[in-house]
Order: sequence, then structure tokens, then C-alpha cells
Amino acid sequence: MNTTYAPQRPSGIPDTLRLPSRDTRTSIIDRIALHVGLRLLLWGSRAPRLADDRERHARAHRNHAATRAREHGYLREAALAPRS
Repeated sequence: MNTTYAPQRPSGIPDTLRLPSRDTRTSIIDRIALHVGLRLLLWGSRAPRLADDRERHARAHRNHAATRAREHGYLREAALAPRS
């Protein structure tokens, strides 16, 4: 094997023994940017509620509103009922 063409290290110290010259931790700005990017990716890949079926969405909305009204009526009656 001819070693004259192999890359030569100027210091002679193997790379495994060389200490890193700078801090390898990620800065707070980079971490915030990564979290924001991840949230944007998750938000962008979600399925919009109206995309599947408008009728199904309308039915679910009516059911939810009816449940809310029923619960509100029950709580109102419970709060206004005379206590003995």
C-alpha cells in the first residue's frame, strides 16, 4: 500500500485523541427553532376537520352542541334546586 497519497495529519496526533475545539452542545436558539419546526410539521400534517365530510362534521357539531346544552341545563337545575 502506498501511503504517500494518503491524507496526512499536520499535527501528527490521531483524530481520536484530539479534543474538540468548541462546545458541542446545541444553543438555546437552535433548540427553540427545532421545537418550532417540529410543531409546524405536526400542525401541517394534520387532517383538517372539514376535509373528510361536511355532513359528518355538521352532525358531530350538532351532537356536541346538544350535549353542551343538556349538561348546562342539568347544572342549572342542580344549582337552582331548593335544598332541604
